[in-house]
Amino acid sequence: MLRAWLGSGARSSVAELGPAFLPARCQGGTHGPLVELLRAAGVHSVGACWKAGEAIEAMIFAPPDAPRARLILSDGSARYEYEAPAGGVRFRLPCPRQDAVWSLAFFAAGAAAPELLRGSPLVFAPTQAAPAAPEAIRPVSIVIPVYRDMRLVQACINSVLATLPGNLTRAEIVVIDDASPEPALSAWLDQLAAAGRITLLRNQFNLGFIETVNRGMRHHRGHDVLLLNADTLVHGDWIDRLKTALHSAPDIASVTPWSNNGEISSFPTIATATPAPTAAQLAQIDTIAAQLRAAGATADVALPSCCGFTMLIRRDVLDQIGMLDGVALVRGYGEEVDWCLRASAAGYRHLNATGVFVAHAGTVSFRFEKTLRVRQNRQVLAARYPHYHPEYHAFISDDPLTAARSALREALVQAGSAWLETSLRLLGGDADLARTLPAPIAGSCTRIAVWQHRIEAPGNAKVLQLARLLASRGADVPPLRLLVIGDASEALWRTGVVDVVPATVWQESSLFSDATLLGLAGCSVLLSERDSSVAPGIEHVTLDDGFEPQAWLATRWAPKRRPAPTPQKKTASA
Repeated sequence: MLRAWLGSGARSSVAELGPAFLPARCQGGTHGPLVELLRAAGVHSVGACWKAGEAIEAMIFAPPDAPRARLILSDGSARYEYEAPAGGVRFRLPCPRQDAVWSLAFFAAGAAAPELLRGSPLVFAPTQAAPAAPEAIRPVSIVIPVYRDMRLVQACINSVLATLPGNLTRAEIVVIDDASPEPALSAWLDQLAAAGRITLLRNQFNLGFIETVNRGMRHHRGHDVLLLNADTLVHGDWIDRLKTALHSAPDIASVTPWSNNGEISSFPTIATATPAPTAAQLAQIDTIAAQLRAAGATADVALPSCCGFTMLIRRDVLDQIGMLDGVALVRGYGEEVDWCLRASAAGYRHLNATGVFVAHAGTVSFRFEKTLRVRQNRQVLAARYPHYHPEYHAFISDDPLTAARSALREALVQAGSAWLETSLRLLGGDADLARTLPAPIAGSCTRIAVWQHRIEAPGNAKVLQLARLLASRGADVPPLRLLVIGDASEALWRTGVVDVVPATVWQESSLFSDATLLGLAGCSVLLSERDSSVAPGIEHVTLDDGFEPQAWLATRWAPKRRPAPTPQKKTASA
């Protein structure tokens, strides 16, 4: 992939993603080709580090005229400096303390600022936390990790500050600046801290999401912890309502609210994101959710795991099972699932607090690196908890939140919620799908679209059967592939005839809508589980009980027989 990018001129993409592979390659001694690719992309100074037992190993690659580099080892309080080889030589350092999180950075010759070694930070601190003193009424630390997107961060923190007077729970905002690349954002946080409105922690080097959150959770060991993404908006006495849900039973480890973008806690449709409501729209939604819960019209529902965008955690459970795992899970993604499953193994439960709604924009922090980190961390989760993904998909299929979701939806319809109306229209996709679609890009195959597909849906088995039939077709027929908009199981992927695009909700900022992709891909047939209005020229087929993949394929895509060759008359030779 990196070679393809480099060949097409996408040097900046190679420079951005390539170094993420360096620690594993250096450990395995297979770094040579990768380093050559990085240098071809203009990356001439880069390094990697990793744990080697109780020591640290690293490699630094700098231009030939800079054989040595100044190395900085820091845990935020202590700082050590070394002179290290910079010519791609593997070297080892003693770890000063085994109870800390260490960042490594180096100064290449002539560099004005240090550069973080890939693989940093290295977590030597134990995941287990020291026990906190029990308190009858425990305060809450609202832990907000911050990196970039000043506009969203300001909106989030200002919304939290505005709600503090309306909550009875004593709460403190703990913001961790993870070495933000935006000086204006860091300066604004400094102003809030100087005014005493927030507690500000600043990482000297970027630690990534997991260890940044862990630092915030360790700051007040006697507090419950409310994790809050910096791209959220909150309203009213949301802290009190979350805390009531958390302490409604002694075996509850964490709670998470409704959101427009909250995985299985998403509303109005489970596991499907929609655009975030405005502050005024959020006030209406959250108020109605609170009223329904207070009146007993909805109840909190047990979840297989909470979603980390907003997650209130009981301190007693943190003390028992420890912090987020920053050792096996790299930088971010899946860390809250791992924590929840560790808590479940210790006998605790997790709830969706149906009386609270938090808006969540859902920004992208890692860009290309996200795919790599999701893959790495999902492999860890699958190995540790082989039961989790079947349980997760079973939850989506059964949807125990149906009653609560229906009650909130009906109440919002009666209240004339503009946000709900817009979200339902976008989720349906009919308006976008019914438009005249763009002309297709020339391709080597014909594609059949599967619209808004879900693994748990009844039609999944028929889609898989259809894919296997396509894979078994002979080479003498026109090639057919499925373009799946939505989810795909491992079995569907393995057929080799499927392209998958995760379903999204059309927003004005989107480059392409899902329907636009259907047009560009040249899909002439659309399969879906419900009736849909489709663009002119596209045939719509409903994946219901009457759909038989083999019969439909034989009728609709019957192979064209080649005409038999015409016999040629023999002519007599002279």
